Amino acid sequence: MAEEFPPLPFLQAFAKAADCLSFKDAADALHVSPSALSRRIQSLEEQLGVALFRRLNPGLELTEQGTRYLDAVRRVFVELRRAQQSLSPTRSARLRISALQSFTEAWLIPHLPDFERRHPGIELDVTATLAYADFDRDPVDVAIRFGSGPWDGLHGEPLVDLEYLPVCSPALLEGEHALRTPADLAGHTQIRITQIPDAWPAWLKAAGVGDLVPKKIVTYDHLSIVLSAAESAQGVALCAPFLCAQRIASGKLVVPFDIRLASPSTYHLVCRPSQLDDARIVALRDWLVDSLA
Repeated sequence: MAEEFPPLPFLQAFAKAADCLSFKDAADALHVSPSALSRRIQSLEEQLGVALFRRLNPGLELTEQGTRYLDAVRRVFVELRRAQQSLSPTRSARLRISALQSFTEAWLIPHLPDFERRHPGIELDVTATLAYADFDRDPVDVAIRFGSGPWDGLHGEPLVDLEYLPVCSPALLEGEHALRTPADLAGHTQIRITQIPDAWPAWLKAAGVGDLVPKKIVTYDHLSIVLSAAESAQGVALCAPFLCAQRIASGKLVVPFDIRLASPSTYHLVCRPSQLDDARIVALRDWLVDSLA
């Protein structure tokens, strides 16, 4: 075993390749070329005197030595982060949040003043994104993700029991194809969102009209676009009530049928296991669970 410690870029390349099990994906995540990343890992293996990966076709597989070394590398990264925070007290009060764009826009931003009143000593730095934050590379303390988990190497816990119901413009409650029963949906456009493609078929089945064929299906990749389309009477959308509560309260949207579908996926708070007792993250988690209940 060599006495000198490997350079940090070598360790970052190894950790990311171990997460992705792909040199190409790891290289993309670290913004280097695949050949550069491969050279870093090869140099690391030469310095350690062991093979960390089995090169498969396609993909990678950690060797037994690689698995043990990955645990040690992750512990080192955790300690480095802790040391960095302890050296900068003013920075440690700032909580860096990576949250999905739809959740941030529809719920988080309108409710943040309440969190700030309750926790005036915590400064929030929110990044709204469509992609998952990389906790090994990105400047993030906590994330709000949608799915069912788990996320490898991270702690995740659900924030709310999620359910969907149909919403539309009040204009669709009148006219030739007025929405009075779920069967009337056959005369309207079905508005879907990319992230939950199976929600509409499951809801129709729960409503007793599983064989219904809508007038048309349109799909968007952003919740705000879906709700805007519904507001403008382009069709009927499915949405979690808490994400469209303000639009319903203002009368821009209505619920034609109060038939709810429980979702197998929901929003989760995700953080490093080592930060579970971080007072800032505890405060955010408790506030989210309380406010979303």
